[in-house]
Amino acid sequence: MNTALAEALMSEATLTVRTVRPEQRMPVPGPENAPFLREQCFDDGHVWMGIVTTQAGAATPWHHHGDYDTYAYVLEGEATLEFGKNGSQHITARADGSSHLIPKGCVHRELNSGSTPNRILILRVGHGPAVVPQAGPA
Repeated sequence: MNTALAEALMSEATLTVRTVRPEQRMPVPGPENAPFLREQCFDDGHVWMGIVTTQAGAATPWHHHGDYDTYAYVLEGEATLEFGKNGSQHITARADGSSHLIPKGCVHRELNSGSTPNRILILRVGHGPAVVPQAGPA
């Protein structure tokens, strides 16, 4: 790569780099008195990134993430996903480097199956509404 092109690319990248500190994350509206907190770090209309904190023993309502594939990396605690026919399947990821991939349209709910609050880094890749409430699993 020639030097002028490299400098131009570096200059462009420098202009678009951002940092979002914890106090700058935006709370995402959810059910009133919910035992979880969703905070948005970034949303460019195609990739959404945020942190979800859920109290011990609590669960989210049933939902899916529309046309987003969702990647969840457990930072603290553990997180169990219920999904599948009548919610009969479940998987658990812990803060040992484990993560979940939730395919677009997969109806599920997250449970904090641990004894302490959990924190999960969420990346969603896709478009449309990020959370679509559902009455229950299919």
